[in-house]
This record gives sequence, structure tokens and C-alpha cells, in this order.
Amino acid sequence: MKKISIIFMFVALAGVIGCSTASSMASNSAAAASGTGCAQALIALNKSKQTNGSVQLSNPTDLSNMLIVATAYSGLKNNKTDAQYKKSFTQGLIAGGGSLITTANATSVTNALLNATGLDGVNTSNIAQKAQTVSTIITLLNALK
Repeated sequence: MKKISIIFMFVALAGVIGCSTASSMASNSAAAASGTGCAQALIALNKSKQTNGSVQLSNPTDLSNMLIVATAYSGLKNNKTDAQYKKSFTQGLIAGGGSLITTANATSVTNALLNATGLDGVNTSNIAQKAQTVSTIITLLNALK
């Protein structure tokens, strides 16, 4: 009977460790995907800024990309104390960043996003009323240089 108890204890311990690892891997995958999407949105916004002189809330593509950045910001902010999330997010930035976001500047871009002001609470319903969103995005685009 004692042996069965020990076996059950090891099975339970393995299950807890396995679930914890799976949860961490899912979080890291989500962070990397968020970073990749954010990088692609920042690149599109940077291109729009170069082409049009600025990003515009009236441009549906710019608006969509700003919402992607705001969503990525929210996820990063919610996980700011999770070093693995931040690392995976930064790796995602590099993966989606083409020649603009590289290993040399990805950490700076992550930190600029994490410390951004003007993206708190931004969503599809209120982005047009958030005047500081555009200036915050432009500040983030300056981190790409």
C-alpha cells in the first residue's frame, strides 16, 4: 500500500509540473505571436508615416495597426514582471521586424512599448477619442531608428 501511495504521489507531481510547463509554453507562444504582430504593425505604421508624413486615425489601415500595437502593449504591460514573457515578446518582435527591428534594437523597442504613455485602455470603441495615441505611436516609431 505504501508503494502505491508513493507512485500516486509521483504521478501527481509529474502532472503538476507538466501542466505548469505547458502553461508557460502557451504563454511564451502568445508573447511571441504578440511581438510578431506588433512588429508588423509598427513597420506598416512607419511606412505610412514616411509616405503620408504622419499616421492618421482617419486611415482604416493605420487605425487597425494602432489597435494591434495597443493590444500588444496591454499584454506586455500585464506581464511586465514575467521575464520569460518579455523575452518571448522581444523574440517575436525580431521575427516580425524585418530589417527595422533587429537584435540590436529589439530590447529598446520592447522597453519603449512597455514604458509608453497614451495606450492605456485603448480599444476599438475609444481609440478615436484618445488624442495621445497617435503621438505615442510616433514616439514608438522613433525607437525603430
